[in-house]
Amino acid sequence: MARNTGRPPIINAPPLVTALALTFLAAHGVRILLSEGLQNVLLWNTALIPDRFWGWVGASLPPGAAEPYSNVLSAIAPLFTISFVHSDWVHVGLNTAMLLGVGKPVYEYLGRACGGGARRISELFLFLFFLSVAGGSLAHLVANYPVGQPAIGASGGVSGLIAAVLLGQKGLRTPLLSRPFLTASMLFLVANLVLAFIGPAMLGAGIAWQAHVGGYVAGALIFRFMMWRLEGAEA
Repeated sequence: MARNTGRPPIINAPPLVTALALTFLAAHGVRILLSEGLQNVLLWNTALIPDRFWGWVGASLPPGAAEPYSNVLSAIAPLFTISFVHSDWVHVGLNTAMLLGVGKPVYEYLGRACGGGARRISELFLFLFFLSVAGGSLAHLVANYPVGQPAIGASGGVSGLIAAVLLGQKGLRTPLLSRPFLTASMLFLVANLVLAFIGPAMLGAGIAWQAHVGGYVAGALIFRFMMWRLEGAEA
């Protein structure tokens, strides 16, 4: 019989959330072990590159722009694969730490709302997370039409979970236009605008703050829609 030592687990998050965080860490660890040539190939196919997307859509690109994507799959996939690629250990470490922190309450909110098993909750969580990633990717593309800096990282998905936490902590039926959520959303926007200005000096690289905001908005809309559908299913 196993003894209960009374010690809390090192990672106090649901298995799915922990597995997703470890996947991001492992993906970065594998990438930096590759040769420079292979890393460039990987980034070329998984990072979100506005020039390539808008060129594929048919926009007129200036000289020197990146080659457009060749087909639908290669153009759509980066909207999601962006989350598995990070610039360095600090970048992936911050995203995984935030994922573990906000992922747990969101997972619990979903479990409370759907009343289903782990598989159902996991499906809803992944749906919310990766559509938030895609929402952040689309926001970055719109803000960088027709050319702009590539974007990488899971920040859009994490931002979507932050929005879900802010909605869920006041009750699963909290409206999007409630004063507490709108106030928190304004603070989130201001924080990202500040990061956009001080990020290059502090981190030595630009911050795709539009992807953060896009992921946040997508997460809020999707989470509220999911709560509405789950409430309707229970009625």
